[in-house]
Amino acid sequence: MQTIEIDDELFGYLQSKAIPFVETPNLTLRRLLLGDSQKAKEPQSPVPKPAQPDKLIRKNKKQPKTHLPKLIQSGLLNQGQVLYLYDYQGNKIEGYEAKISGKNLIWNNEHFSMSELAKELLKKVGFSSDSVRGPAHWYNADGISIKGLWQQFLNTGGVR
Repeated sequence: MQTIEIDDELFGYLQSKAIPFVETPNLTLRRLLLGDSQKAKEPQSPVPKPAQPDKLIRKNKKQPKTHLPKLIQSGLLNQGQVLYLYDYQGNKIEGYEAKISGKNLIWNNEHFSMSELAKELLKKVGFSSDSVRGPAHWYNADGISIKGLWQQFLNTGGVR
């Protein structure tokens, strides 16, 4: 097997095209470039299924969705504050900024949800994904993601 180096942007694109928890980068490239979907060409170790008792049912407790008005109310963000778009590797994408307006962001005088705008702008720079978690891509001027601020809000019980 040969080794190649690719830049972060290309790696992010490759990640966006991969089948999560199934494909390795090699398999993703084979599928995209050669139309090859055979998994048998690359050795994979079997993943054992965890044993679960019949009567034990786990309920996934979902974390509440990020709520910009609550972050504003807590003082972690401000109305009209500028947020900056970051890519999947945590690199700031220059020229893509939006302002907070209520529970949305304003970009080019239009209102968007954080996820909707992140998805649209990431596509403009070469990333493509049908599922983008906006709070993970929008950061304040201090370099803290909205996701991080939301976690801080939740950890303090919504009090600052």
